[in-house]
Amino acid sequence: MKMSRRRLLTTVIGSAAFYAIPRIATAKDYPSRAIKFLVPVSPGAGTDSVARVMADYLSRKMKSTWVVENQGGASGQIATQATARSPADGYNLMLGYVSTHGTLPAYRKVPYDPINDFTHIAMIGGAPNVLVTNMSGPETFEEFLEQTKKNPGKYTYASAGVGSITHLVFEGLKLGTGINVLHVPYRGLGPGFNNMVAGQVQFAMPGLAGALPYVNSGRLRALAVSGSQRAPLLPEVRTLKEIGISDFETVQWLGIMGPKRIPGEITQALWSAVDQVLGEKEVKDRLANEGIATMPMTQRSFSGYVSADLAHWTKIVNSQGLREA
Repeated sequence: MKMSRRRLLTTVIGSAAFYAIPRIATAKDYPSRAIKFLVPVSPGAGTDSVARVMADYLSRKMKSTWVVENQGGASGQIATQATARSPADGYNLMLGYVSTHGTLPAYRKVPYDPINDFTHIAMIGGAPNVLVTNMSGPETFEEFLEQTKKNPGKYTYASAGVGSITHLVFEGLKLGTGINVLHVPYRGLGPGFNNMVAGQVQFAMPGLAGALPYVNSGRLRALAVSGSQRAPLLPEVRTLKEIGISDFETVQWLGIMGPKRIPGEITQALWSAVDQVLGEKEVKDRLANEGIATMPMTQRSFSGYVSADLAHWTKIVNSQGLREA
């Protein structure tokens, strides 16, 4: 009798333990509640706008609310680390981009591994950087190259801060052309743009969305774009590759990520939803208004892209001796 009661007690305890284990979501019942979509920038920025467009359409496509939650600070490190440490259930995602998973970890030690701590779910798209100068500066890229090579160390370029994409992309240009242009970091490119217009600093390589208002209003001149093809919003401006600067097709990309070990079926469901949304003309048009060209690719290709991009920025940082101690 005692043995029987022990067996019964063991069975009851075992069953209780089994049912106490949280259920892992499967594709069959996913999503069954709201999905948190963490955005590592403050509300209102271009990156935030892209996140809200995607959340809007993915909510409709998946019939489950995507809740955008902004968590800026530390150049995106806080939100990115929070995502890496969140449950791998498909309900804790983030908008990863070139800064959080490319330039920043290439430049300094961050509290996460941009490759191994994440499931790289789906690429959204990207925008090129634009080489700009003030209206008294060179009129063509060739003139820019001639002036800077003849006068090493005379000219300056603005960036949004040390280690930012606008810093490292210009350092990549220096590496690819052999020019010597001095770096002037700002806390955001707003003050840098003002000083460029005033002639106090000569060059910069902002993202397309940041450059457009100044170029379209005639306050700054665009000399080249960094993407693999001409930007539709600046169709007359040549790419650096087109000009002859090889291995320079960098873009400010954005994609959807989650913590590592999200179940494969859920990852596939998310990727499929994003792929369908990016195929809609209305979505493409809305993203194009933000300067973003869609870049649909497989989940495996996206993961490979992130790894290659990190390697690209790491090479530039190491070659230019920029790694933060």
